[in-house]
Amino acid sequence: MYLFFCLTSILRKYFFVASCFLGFLLASEYLNAQILNKTRVKPPIVLAAASLRPALEEIVLNYQRISNVQPKIIYGSSGNFYQQILNGGRFDIFMSADEHFINQLRDKKLLQNDGIIYVQGKLVIWLSKRMFPEQMTLEKLQPYLKTQQVNKVAIANPGLAPYGKAAEEVLRKWQGWPEISKKLIMGENIGQVAQFALSGSVPVALLPLSLTLNPEMQKTGFVLSVPDESYEPIFQKMALLSNNPEARDFYQFISDKQNKRIWEKYGFTVPQ
Repeated sequence: MYLFFCLTSILRKYFFVASCFLGFLLASEYLNAQILNKTRVKPPIVLAAASLRPALEEIVLNYQRISNVQPKIIYGSSGNFYQQILNGGRFDIFMSADEHFINQLRDKKLLQNDGIIYVQGKLVIWLSKRMFPEQMTLEKLQPYLKTQQVNKVAIANPGLAPYGKAAEEVLRKWQGWPEISKKLIMGENIGQVAQFALSGSVPVALLPLSLTLNPEMQKTGFVLSVPDESYEPIFQKMALLSNNPEARDFYQFISDKQNKRIWEKYGFTVPQ
């Protein structure tokens, strides 16, 4: 009887230890599964026109706070991004500086949706305060650009950047176009043109309003409005390139009306 009691006691201890060990294993498996699920989250890779940087940085920060997901944003020219997508580059969202590149990708069936126009951009002329001690009018500027005092006028490459295309469209309508065209300095994207202006290497640059609102740009230059009717409207369109759930979430967040204030703060118009 005593032996039976001892054996029972020993078996109970082993059963308890085994139960604890099994519980530990199950808990470990659960934690591993949770960690695995978190590591499977794939932050979206977003191709974004350089004109979007100031506004998009703020929007991304707000999204990161509520989702704990940090999208990877690559800024550059819409034309270069278009070619990368055609060549098989793997990305999740394309935020173009116009609608034409998105429409072409849609026609080639390279998109996951038809895309939407998220903002309308505005072109302006930035003038260095070093060359222009006071604000000029558009009427005075046009003949002045033909003179030897102005040796460089910076725009983005019209073949790659929609804002460069709009800039060329504006300048071609001016009487001094033959002389001005010889002074053009072209950046690969509109962000590079802004750098030309900030560095002081060019006295005149045609830029999106969004980039000229930078405090340094305001400090070193004047901004001259360009009539909307002097260039084709810049409707900026975005679309999904993949079925990544995180990309869809961020895409919806960008589209949300709560970002209207941010877009407008940086000079964009949000469609109704």
